[in-house]
Amino acid sequence: MKSPHLPIRPDWLAQLSEAPLDPGRAIIDAHHHLWERPGQRYLTQDYLADMASGHRLVGSIYVQCRSMLAIDRPEAFQAVGEVEYANGVAAYSASGLLGEVRLCAAIVGGADLSLGDAVAPVLEQMLERAGPRLRGVRNTTAWHADPRLISNPKPPPPGVLLDPAFHRGVAHLQRHGLVLDIWAYHTQLDEVLTVARAFPELTIVVDHLGGPLGIGPYAGHREAVFAEWSVALRRLACCSNVRMKLGGLGMKVAGFDHHLAPKPPDSTQLATAWRPYLLQAIDSFGVERCLFESNFPVDKGMFSYGVMWNAFKRVVMDFSEADKDRLFSGTARQVYSIGT
Repeated sequence: MKSPHLPIRPDWLAQLSEAPLDPGRAIIDAHHHLWERPGQRYLTQDYLADMASGHRLVGSIYVQCRSMLAIDRPEAFQAVGEVEYANGVAAYSASGLLGEVRLCAAIVGGADLSLGDAVAPVLEQMLERAGPRLRGVRNTTAWHADPRLISNPKPPPPGVLLDPAFHRGVAHLQRHGLVLDIWAYHTQLDEVLTVARAFPELTIVVDHLGGPLGIGPYAGHREAVFAEWSVALRRLACCSNVRMKLGGLGMKVAGFDHHLAPKPPDSTQLATAWRPYLLQAIDSFGVERCLFESNFPVDKGMFSYGVMWNAFKRVVMDFSEADKDRLFSGTARQVYSIGT
């Protein structure tokens, strides 16, 4: 299947660079990937090159992307290979050779929760390989009937979040004290709410602002989508166990078109486009339940890493120092038990 992600164009991105705003602010990138796929490569050195934009990155959270799978193992256990890979990157970074940054300080693996109780030995093997760095699990769950709204090379079946087998798998996360990351579209947030209510003691992290859609049947209806998404967000925020990642608006499904311009967007342009979404999410969940993410390299097709962090900083420029610290690093430390 053709990649659902925008192509990365280094020459296009190189047309614009910005000095970092608030360069001393500690940042934990709450969501990134590393992968090697046919025609696609984004490995440690690529990520470090993006980080070299002047912002103070002190840590990162690796999130599953079905890469580095151990293909010689039984299918259910192949995702253990990805955890082993990320843990190796983390061990290298922990040597101090990269300075203060700790890459993959927390790992969100890809154990298939739809296995139900059969996921237990997979989780146990992941924990054996990664130890306390394994902090959560994410499955492919973003679904829509419209084929234009595919954001994953291997789409999930409909209704996966409500599947009883999936819920049995989720129960094993709770037993191990692991977090459940969920990538779902705004049209699925009521399903996320069902999961959150079914597992009130489980920390659930909603990725990419809860997926407000902007293409396909939602193209040209941004205000209506924003209103629907905002209501769903407030319902979800009533569950105290839910956290919200702020980012992911560089994906095609979000409907922004900065990639079509002759030059890449600057941070002022991005901040203007993103401000309503970021502030609505923060207003709904509070700074203590929100955390900034890059979603790189997925979002790299639309803007560069340093410009993205400047845009986030512009949106919250008037927040207190303590609140900024929570958004850029504190909430991530708490949610994923980094440094504990």
